[in-house]
Amino acid sequence: MRVKVSNRSTPYAFHSPHGQVLFRMEEAEVSHERFDGRMSPTSVRVNFSRGDSVAVLLYAGDTDEIVLVEQFRYPVYASHPESERAERGWILETVAGIKDAGGPDVARRELLEETGYALSGALEHLTTAYVSPGGTSERVELYLAHVSKLEGIRKHAGLEAETEDIRTHTIPFAEALRMVADGRIVDSKTIIALYMLKERLEGRRET
Repeated sequence: MRVKVSNRSTPYAFHSPHGQVLFRMEEAEVSHERFDGRMSPTSVRVNFSRGDSVAVLLYAGDTDEIVLVEQFRYPVYASHPESERAERGWILETVAGIKDAGGPDVARRELLEETGYALSGALEHLTTAYVSPGGTSERVELYLAHVSKLEGIRKHAGLEAETEDIRTHTIPFAEALRMVADGRIVDSKTIIALYMLKERLEGRRET
């Protein structure tokens, strides 16, 4: 399938205090081959580029519990009408971070930074998925850290140098699934990871 891209530009880029480009908006004129073989009309398309990310769900088999982190997310806050924004910016998520190294290495580092848990065992790669393919090129690598029991989880964590303010939550797995069903957990990567863990646990019980 053919794709023609022209007049690509970057009208906006967001830099870290150290000058590193963290996010950028890309704009381009794009035409692509249609399913009937013709080329589509040229149209302007926008891509929010922030690189890929890594997320990891920590699950303790002995106690059937998972660990999620809670923190403020401005886009979540801004998504609500102004009259409804109070208390709406904080959500529960899996541990996650920007993929600036190998996925398992990032997962271990973020677990330590965001929960205090030093993972020594293996990680299971669950899936890699596009976050929102109509608007961003970001992909998230999802991992499962399957441990026997939870030790060393800090109540509050995060890197002050990155202005992180994180509260950890140890939650019974069945309760986490109920929280998805009733809307208390709304983060997509977390929902995917929880249901993939559910599938694996059910498969083990059947064998």
